Amino acid sequence: MYIAQFAQGLEPLDITHDHFVEDAILTARDLGGEVSPSIRCQSRNLLINGLRLHVLDWGEPTSPTLILLHGGVVSCRTWGPFCAMLADKYRLIAVDMRGHGDSEWPRDGDSNHNLMADDLAKLITTLELDNPIVVGHSVGGMLLMRVMLKSPELLGSAVLVDVGPKTAYNGWKARNEVTEPSRLYDELEEYVQRNAPRLKRSEEHMRRNARHEFMQRMDGRYQLKYDPRHPMGGPDEKTMPGLPTLEQMVAYQGRCLVVRGGNSWFLAAEDAEEFAATLPRGELATVPDCDHPVYIENPVGLATVIEAYVDSLEFVTGAVA
Repeated sequence: MYIAQFAQGLEPLDITHDHFVEDAILTARDLGGEVSPSIRCQSRNLLINGLRLHVLDWGEPTSPTLILLHGGVVSCRTWGPFCAMLADKYRLIAVDMRGHGDSEWPRDGDSNHNLMADDLAKLITTLELDNPIVVGHSVGGMLLMRVMLKSPELLGSAVLVDVGPKTAYNGWKARNEVTEPSRLYDELEEYVQRNAPRLKRSEEHMRRNARHEFMQRMDGRYQLKYDPRHPMGGPDEKTMPGLPTLEQMVAYQGRCLVVRGGNSWFLAAEDAEEFAATLPRGELATVPDCDHPVYIENPVGLATVIEAYVDSLEFVTGAVA
């Protein structure tokens, strides 16, 4: 059973005044972010590669467009506080990848990264977006790197958040079912108490987050909204098939910002520096006071970095999207 409200058909659902948006605004302000009093948010479904993919569409359709790709296990709603700070400036399309969030789970469990990258390319053409900036974190960045090489003409620019061809990740074993106690909760408050220290968030912020990131199983227990059959990926071809190498990424001629969490264990500082230097038009930025989940632990810092980067694109090209 899903807890959060989202569109049930192909007609968009306005959730501007839903408690999800209210919670995102409260958290953004608690963290020191500025939020416009008039922001718009819609829940939308798209048919992509035979699946229903869900997106949250923030801001005005006429604003410069940024597509936001979350990491593994979480959902597009984790971008909430970040979006609340920038929705008065940009159109922000936060995507629930297949098998995550409020998107459909593939019946055969097929969520390999190459297929998911194709989902992203199809989403851009389905929405008829004109060279959007795409921001990908972790697994979302792994998908974005594939699109950067296969369909660079679809992108206005790329932002890779705490991910690159070289990572310190040891891989993820896909499962048929979530069974381990560390990922199941009898009550949402159990999740709050267990994870607030780990994610460096206040209990109130985690409580707001829990209202939107979980589904309730038939046995009454709660789990994060993701398909356990989904392969998170790892540093070898068995667990992360087709991840572009550093040498292959040189082929991407567009502008790209590599963003690293200042305390990241996932992307080493030297690997981030090498990646940005190797890309023909690569740049590097560091967001302080955060680990790998950059947009969760320091959404204000990431919003500041990305806004400055988008402003630089406008200065150079005269247009963003």
